[in-house]
Amino acid sequence: MSSGELKIASWWVRNRLMLRKLGYGLLSAFCAVLWAYAIWGFLDAYAISYPRESRITREIALNQQLLSGLETDRPQPVGTSDVNVWSNTDNRLDMEVVVSNPNPQWWVEFNYRFDVSGEVTPLRSGYVLPQSEQHITELGFKPQTRGGASATLVVDNVRWHRLDPNVVGPDYKAFANNRLRLRFDNIKYDSSLTVGNKKVGQTSFDLINDGAYGFWGVDLVIRLLRAGNTLGIQQIRVTNLSPGETRLMQIVWPDNPSGVTDIEIIPQVNLLDPNSYLKTQYFK
Repeated sequence: MSSGELKIASWWVRNRLMLRKLGYGLLSAFCAVLWAYAIWGFLDAYAISYPRESRITREIALNQQLLSGLETDRPQPVGTSDVNVWSNTDNRLDMEVVVSNPNPQWWVEFNYRFDVSGEVTPLRSGYVLPQSEQHITELGFKPQTRGGASATLVVDNVRWHRLDPNVVGPDYKAFANNRLRLRFDNIKYDSSLTVGNKKVGQTSFDLINDGAYGFWGVDLVIRLLRAGNTLGIQQIRVTNLSPGETRLMQIVWPDNPSGVTDIEIIPQVNLLDPNSYLKTQYFK
């Protein structure tokens, strides 16, 4: 054996026991680390992370229920009928569309125009109360160019409002029926009225406010019908209508349509606007 090999053999004899102990120590430390990692994994899975992760699952389920409830409670879009257009004197057009709101807890305000063959009518404001219909009209519009007798409704700036139970109570229909109690008696149409050298038609009726609420303004949409078909339409505004008041109304029809068999009168008031009422009992 060479001198170097003897030195290595001598070092191994002197340090063999120490090296064995060091190896056992490293092996024990490695095993301890593995056991500690395994124990920590079980502890984290069943004692630390599991409760937190189970809460996350419950929160996700709860959020899904909340989102489902919000989706259900979200106001549904309004519906519109086809736009009806009637030709009037002097190449003028009368237009009407019925806007319906299916929501029981929401009412809506909006701005609208009618588009008549590319020409638009002036911008106006409208509203539809919960589970109600609103007759939107544009009367006497004279287009610059003669086009087809058709029009479309253009709506923008839609603003939804949720009903306040402190104001309307638990039943909006009862609230509305208690406030708007208008009726119409002695409804007549006379086609023999002469103005100058021209015969015109005239609708007359008694507007009776049977309710305890007065209104600054009530819009009346009046239709002349023949066998269910609309011959003409007008809209007037009745101002300062007091509770219990009876008022004679007379509306002149320059076109004097013939064959009128029925007259339809539709009152429209924004019952959810405090400024519609003459008195302050709206909030009582």
